[in-house]
Amino acid sequence: MSKFYRLFGLGLVLALALSFGVVLVNAQDGEMPGPGEGGLVIRGSTRSSANLGPLVWLRCSGVDCSDPNNLIWPALIGLDPETQNYSVETNGQLATGWEIAEDGLSVTVTMRQDATWSDGTPITATDIYFAWEAMQQGEGVGLSSSYAQAAAALVGAEIIDDYTIRFDFDAVQCEAIRQVASVSALPAHAYGYTPGSEFDWASMIDHPFDRAPAVTSGPFGFDRLEPGTAIYLSSNLNWWDPTADYVVPSGFVIVDTPDENVMIERFLAAQPGDLNFVFEPGGGVFTTLREAADAGSIQYDQAPGRVWHYVALNLADPSNPQNGLDEAGEPIDQGVHPIFGDVRVRQALQHAINIDEVINGPLNGNATAMVAGTIPTAFTLDPDLARRPFDLDAARALLDEAGWTSTGEALVEGGDGLRTNADGLELRFEMMNVGDVRNDVSVVLQNQFAQIGVAVDVVVLDFNTMYDDNMGAQTFDTAVAGWRGGLPFDPDLRGFFGAENDIFGEGYGFNFPSYYNARLEELGEAIATGNCDPEARIAAAHEMQQILYDDQPYLWLYALDSAYAASPNVQGFDPFPGLGQWNVDSWNVNNEQ
Repeated sequence: MSKFYRLFGLGLVLALALSFGVVLVNAQDGEMPGPGEGGLVIRGSTRSSANLGPLVWLRCSGVDCSDPNNLIWPALIGLDPETQNYSVETNGQLATGWEIAEDGLSVTVTMRQDATWSDGTPITATDIYFAWEAMQQGEGVGLSSSYAQAAAALVGAEIIDDYTIRFDFDAVQCEAIRQVASVSALPAHAYGYTPGSEFDWASMIDHPFDRAPAVTSGPFGFDRLEPGTAIYLSSNLNWWDPTADYVVPSGFVIVDTPDENVMIERFLAAQPGDLNFVFEPGGGVFTTLREAADAGSIQYDQAPGRVWHYVALNLADPSNPQNGLDEAGEPIDQGVHPIFGDVRVRQALQHAINIDEVINGPLNGNATAMVAGTIPTAFTLDPDLARRPFDLDAARALLDEAGWTSTGEALVEGGDGLRTNADGLELRFEMMNVGDVRNDVSVVLQNQFAQIGVAVDVVVLDFNTMYDDNMGAQTFDTAVAGWRGGLPFDPDLRGFFGAENDIFGEGYGFNFPSYYNARLEELGEAIATGNCDPEARIAAAHEMQQILYDDQPYLWLYALDSAYAASPNVQGFDPFPGLGQWNVDSWNVNNEQ
């Protein structure tokens, strides 16, 4: 792994010992502390725990809940942090091996036999089967759209024995292991589930585990939630596959911070009982962290990442939200947005974006421009597809052609007047964001679009309000939002742009624009279930990128670098791109350093 920065210095950060009611024991130099005696890892977050999503992985849709969930629930098949691919050698996974049938229609997974839940109950194939059957209920359990594609692909499952399970497909799946890896374990006994018996699936919605999971299995366990303050996880001293010989930290705390600037100020202040770990912050604070690293006061790592930001455009009629498909699976006419229903307007706005100004301004150069829905490090990136150029004349020509005429005084010096169409509708829309660097980016875009006579009203909302009440409801105009791409990168982009994920309201899908393209659907199917020839899949991915370039359901922005930082007294900090806390169960917060 290449390191851009790895600098160490002196400092002092004490754990929230009183909050956890634990006594911290510091080892002598060169010695590791005993199990659970390595201090608290304290990480800042700008995603308020006051509106935390479910602490059950299959019902969690956002980073706010997936971050703690990744530490308290076990993976059936996990990622090797160095190769960033699936491996039987991956630490902390239940699988000891898997076999794809010759016809490609099933995968059989064998499991380790020493894994247990936090109450001591063995983790068996029944727990995996329970999770799979829950996924099949879809909205009946409030299934996150993150798992919809896997749920559809995994048409069957069978418990072979206590530690062996087979998954079945109705067609060859080129990403079969990815689909199987989407299924993790849930404690069947704690939910009262028995295979073959009746079970009230609706009971999983708003189950007590959503807020306080009492039976989990990971290097940490749920301790408590103080909404608006922090999420507290305690070390699981019975964790069955620690990175080292045992779980070293006494716990893991995710602390609410109002914004990233405050978070970094608190982290760098290194006050007792405050932040000692920063995970994938926005690019606007990278320079501050690098300067601290150069001064030797923190540990820091920065590399190309998998988080990418975009402007979602609502293409459908926002006054009448509808799902993308009817009950027969046929596309529904959803009407058009009065502004963004015209592709010429969407392309004009893309032409009006000076991405260098965006990246070198709010992001301080810590990002890479994107072209069409594929991160720059992806193996399927089309190297011949260039970004739509910054060209104000081309933008103006497209708007003129679409019937939007510049009128009145210029919105900004040297720019056009506010554009209107023949019906007198102003070319004005709302651009939502959740704050942080995305608000700074929104303001830059607001000024850039004003040059061509487009008025933007920037609105800052909290995470849940923006996603649940606006984007998920499909009543919005535009939003500067972001994705944390999966690993390994999935070239089938129907998760964001496919009709099956065009679902509004409760249990909403991730196709926020209500975008539909029949050829993209065909290409996605070919990538997922075709002959699985690598060259054919890459060619299909390239064509898909061209379609998204032409149709412009998003305004393409950038992929952020990933950055991770730790106080100098955090021993064992060793991040990989996209997997910054893969070995966090072995970290020692040395309070005497």
